Amino acid sequence: MKRAALLLAAVLLAGPALAQQEPAPAPGTITVWYPSPIFNDYQLIMWQDQPAAALVALRRLGFTGTKLIGNGGRIDPQALADRRASGLPYYLENIATDLYASYHRYTPGQAVTWRFDRDRARRQVDPSDPGVFVREPSLSDPAVIAGVQARLRALIQAQAADQPLFYNLADEAGIADLAAPWDHDLSPPSLAAFRTWLQGEYGSLDALNAQWGTAYAGWDAIQPELTDAAMRRSDGNFSAWSDFKAFMDIAFARAVRAGTDAVHDADRGALAGLEGAQVPGWGGYDYSLLAPTVDVMEIYDTGNALDLARAFNPALIPLGTAFNTGPREVHRAWRELLHGGRGMIVWDDAGDVIGPDGTPGPRGRFLQSLAASLRQVYPALLAAMPRPSPVAVLYSQPSFRIAWLLEHQPKGTAWSDRDSERENDDSLWRAARRQAASQLAGLGLQPRWLTPETLAGGALQDPSLRVLMLPHAIALSDKEIAAIRAFAERGGTVLASTEPGVFDGHGRRRASLPLAGVAKMPQAVRPDGEGAGPAGLLQVLTGAGVVPPIQVLGPDRAPADGVDVRVWDNGGVTIVSLQAARPWGAPPVVTLRLPEQALIRDMRRGTEPVRGNSVDVALDGIEPTILVLSPTPLPGPVLSRDAGGLRISLDGPSAAAVYGMRLDLLDADGSVQSSRVLRYPVGSLPIAPLPGAEAAWSTGPLAGAASVRVSDPLSGRTATLPLR
Repeated sequence: MKRAALLLAAVLLAGPALAQQEPAPAPGTITVWYPSPIFNDYQLIMWQDQPAAALVALRRLGFTGTKLIGNGGRIDPQALADRRASGLPYYLENIATDLYASYHRYTPGQAVTWRFDRDRARRQVDPSDPGVFVREPSLSDPAVIAGVQARLRALIQAQAADQPLFYNLADEAGIADLAAPWDHDLSPPSLAAFRTWLQGEYGSLDALNAQWGTAYAGWDAIQPELTDAAMRRSDGNFSAWSDFKAFMDIAFARAVRAGTDAVHDADRGALAGLEGAQVPGWGGYDYSLLAPTVDVMEIYDTGNALDLARAFNPALIPLGTAFNTGPREVHRAWRELLHGGRGMIVWDDAGDVIGPDGTPGPRGRFLQSLAASLRQVYPALLAAMPRPSPVAVLYSQPSFRIAWLLEHQPKGTAWSDRDSERENDDSLWRAARRQAASQLAGLGLQPRWLTPETLAGGALQDPSLRVLMLPHAIALSDKEIAAIRAFAERGGTVLASTEPGVFDGHGRRRASLPLAGVAKMPQAVRPDGEGAGPAGLLQVLTGAGVVPPIQVLGPDRAPADGVDVRVWDNGGVTIVSLQAARPWGAPPVVTLRLPEQALIRDMRRGTEPVRGNSVDVALDGIEPTILVLSPTPLPGPVLSRDAGGLRISLDGPSAAAVYGMRLDLLDADGSVQSSRVLRYPVGSLPIAPLPGAEAAWSTGPLAGAASVRVSDPLSGRTATLPLR
């Protein structure tokens, strides 16, 4: 997270802003990792505009933010005044949709897709018209980029005092309409940038001509091959087409990065974001490129998008979207939290969350309860780290492009009739990746996602890696092939869902199979439907020396099918979550077996710890079970007053390395006045009971609160202290 600081115990946590310069720690003190007020807690953000009375009521429902339109850098003064008066934080929405979502944005009196619809209609009249593939504006036009950056800087300088949650560059952005396949961009700035990129990729014109099978006499003469021409090819060389598609993903990511850079230039603590991120595939949605370009991303989690975004930008703040109510919505929210989500943006077009007068609707009460449940465990998950596994999975965007072309080649020019919604359809590429991830999750193994660049760059040299999975990786570069062969020669196991590397990294069919006999293709990882459960994969992994951290067994004592198992580490403490991978799709009871005895406590149900190495767990079918495993009893928090105001410490030694707690200021009736999450490292420093505990932090005056409460999800204990 961008906006964070290490604060000493003497820093006032209740202060309005973070210290600009952190002083050197005093000897013998423990520094406190204290997230800024921005994204300090699990977020519940209202998208729809609301009147002033409703904004105030949203805070009482547990909402932490709302939206403020900043389209084109312009803000409605009254809307801004309402948000300031309510005290509800806001984020700036759709500041630069004219660049990033040019073909999917609001225009009065028009459908949001009217520009894309216009170009598709033009293509139906004249399929040979290349003008439909000129993007307006170009993502590679320096003047356009500079104009957007200037707009962002001016807006952020004007809003910096309010500290908006983040500055959203665009909602549902994309090269064309979201993730639709389209041959943007043939504009002069784009072609010039494409040719410059090709020079860096190939080094010489001779090398490019040899790869493409062309005879260009100069770089300025190069033209990308469009999809119609690629569909007609029978020689299996799609390099000129695939290279252009790869460049457009890069151009989109560069343009987004330029917007984020402008946000950071204007305010080093500000966060830049994108909303409505689409399924991995077309439209600039190569997550290995896109995820690192922003600080915040609202993700429609299809095609493993959330897992990929988190893998390629661990500092990313992912948000989900709440559209509905009921059990499936509860399942989605929990799943996204357990996969690294940090909040949700609520879509309320029906107005059933809050009334204009501030009266909560039925969905408002539903979201209030759901958010409270998620926040119960949020501090513990925030303080822990997902356990890495010795299994790597390749995310290959070149393979996506070639697989898509082969799938649609028999249909010819009909490819352009596909809109973004159709691109959400499943494919062999997506099914193979989803199956690999779900089978690993059933074994409590969270893979290390690799890109073609990291694989070729030496990621497989990590001695802890034992297995590489290649889900439908049909396009691999020579460097990737060499790295995979070397990995196998060192004893690594390579699993593939189909013959890998049939094409090279640019998209030309190879004359022979480069990994024949190297990659194993067990039935357990083939993309035929949902495929087998984790049991088949476990046999292969065991043979490769991979031992899952825990065993989750079904009634037949085989690895349970349909369970999403997540494992986190926090020093000597382990957190394990068990959730049905699909609503009601898991066995009602599973058995959890541990490699050694531990104290086992149900974090959400608040049960007393029980020592053992095996426990039966009744699964809810919707909500997860979250267990805390500790070798020794976990201490609880202790509250006392000191000269600084409030002192929080532990009443004994702890096996945890980092403590995540919730600090609530309470009114006289016990209602929560304000709440925040605190994290601090325990490390090897002594944790002694009060008085004299050094592992503590102080707050300033707590005016207005009747009492303060601190809650520790790990131990399940709380401490409350009256303030007057």
